[in-house]
Amino acid sequence: MPKTEVEPRHELANSVHQLPHGATAMRKTNLHHWIELTLGVRRKKELPDLSKLDLVAPAKRSYMKREQLAEEYGSDPEAVHKIEEFAKANNLLVVRDEPASARLVLAGTTENLSSAFGVTLFDYTHPELGEFHARTGPVEVPKELANAITGVFGFNNNRILRRRHFSQLSADPTAKSRPWFIPTELARIYNFPDANAADQCIGLLEFGGGVEQSDVTSYFQKIGVPAPNVQIVAVDGVSTDPAGDPDSTGEVMLDIDVAGALSSGAKIAVYFSTFDEKGLVDCLSAVINDSVNDPAGVSVSWGWDENQPFNNGILWSPAAIDHVNQSLLAAAHLGITICVSTGDDGSEAQMKDGRAHVNFPATSPYVIAVGGTTLHARTGKNGVQAVTEVVWNDGPGSGTGGGVSDITPVPAWQAGKVPRSINPRHFRGRAIPDVAANADPNTGYLMMAGGKLQIVGGTSASAPLWASLITRINALLNARTGNFNALLYSKIGPAGILRDITSGNNDTDGLLEGEFKAGQGWDACTGWGSPNGATLLKALQ
Repeated sequence: MPKTEVEPRHELANSVHQLPHGATAMRKTNLHHWIELTLGVRRKKELPDLSKLDLVAPAKRSYMKREQLAEEYGSDPEAVHKIEEFAKANNLLVVRDEPASARLVLAGTTENLSSAFGVTLFDYTHPELGEFHARTGPVEVPKELANAITGVFGFNNNRILRRRHFSQLSADPTAKSRPWFIPTELARIYNFPDANAADQCIGLLEFGGGVEQSDVTSYFQKIGVPAPNVQIVAVDGVSTDPAGDPDSTGEVMLDIDVAGALSSGAKIAVYFSTFDEKGLVDCLSAVINDSVNDPAGVSVSWGWDENQPFNNGILWSPAAIDHVNQSLLAAAHLGITICVSTGDDGSEAQMKDGRAHVNFPATSPYVIAVGGTTLHARTGKNGVQAVTEVVWNDGPGSGTGGGVSDITPVPAWQAGKVPRSINPRHFRGRAIPDVAANADPNTGYLMMAGGKLQIVGGTSASAPLWASLITRINALLNARTGNFNALLYSKIGPAGILRDITSGNNDTDGLLEGEFKAGQGWDACTGWGSPNGATLLKALQ
């Protein structure tokens, strides 16, 4: 009998996946299990860089509209057609097509998806990550699809995002002397300009938990600020039950409390997704396509070490990093400013392997990376307020993240202004943070979760603080600030517009000889410094 021709398969570029060190296979994943995959799709044209916007004042910038993004730079229709034919031939469903974010969602059984993409799925357990399913080997597709698909996300649903270190202290709101702050007090200390931002929207990306509506009402009554209009966006139908993941709900409530107190009346859109690669890809797609809420400022308090998180290679797949960066670039072209916390584990990120580590997506060149400080403010008898601010470093496992990427190349606007990585190879990488704000739990923020007032710190608070400031500035400029990193490094930072932090370091575990140290100008602890809102507004004008 003649041999049956086997369709040639092609290994998808950047699809190598590292299993977390310590993961144990328990069984093959049930062949009848229903899974949704997100596919990155080739765009009609590559997105341009931001160089034409870099040194232009926000009020004079011309951003893309969503329609332009989809029509000129969206998914290539030919690529979409090929994928649809492939799905039909393999008994898979196309359940979502979002051209602006170059995203296509396929659904099917484990059996059909595994056969279609040439992988085998196992259920694993891990002492830190819990149970998850993941594939072994690279993704394979028919040769004609090799250039149509840029990434396949969803086979591995292990955690690659974690909320920042959530330090909680009990709160006594009646105390006459206290080191912590009601968020509105920080607006005065950081010289936020007065604004009516009722026509603005600030987005919060969350990967677990939910919104405790009763606590939203109660908290804002207690601090004397009108409760914000909170819109919940459940991406792809993900659960938003606050009781289902109470620890993550605490993170959600912190973001809402800080943004609601500081963004001067802006609507808050809370985007919920899963904490895996697919979840981040899908959540960013939701922001890019959300013409109803249309956020111009976004805060992300989640991430994870970009390199060697379990001393066994990169947990993030290269395809995921690339697709997320492309999504963040697309958001920047829409004029969206995305503020990402740098983490709360110091320059070692608790890896304790003698090397420096930084978190993604804070290392993306298309975000504002926000570090943390320790802030003290005292008012003397003469009514004058004395403010001191240093790098947040409370010792092992508690301090601001910051350093130099070993993966993402140094952007043009940082060239010559930031050091190389201190790790072997001394890579010229993207350095973080760009800016900073109060984050020390000991000088933290009054917030409410689980019906209790508490004091919470972390860069989880400094990121929404910066996003709120940008929201006020947008309202006053009647324009979108967008990504302003190039302006920050060429003009705003060197001109001393922000409050320079010159004391301290973020070597929380003492393994890196005090790296990184604060000093005059930019540093890898606090970037260019903490806000001076009014002067920043003038600079952006």
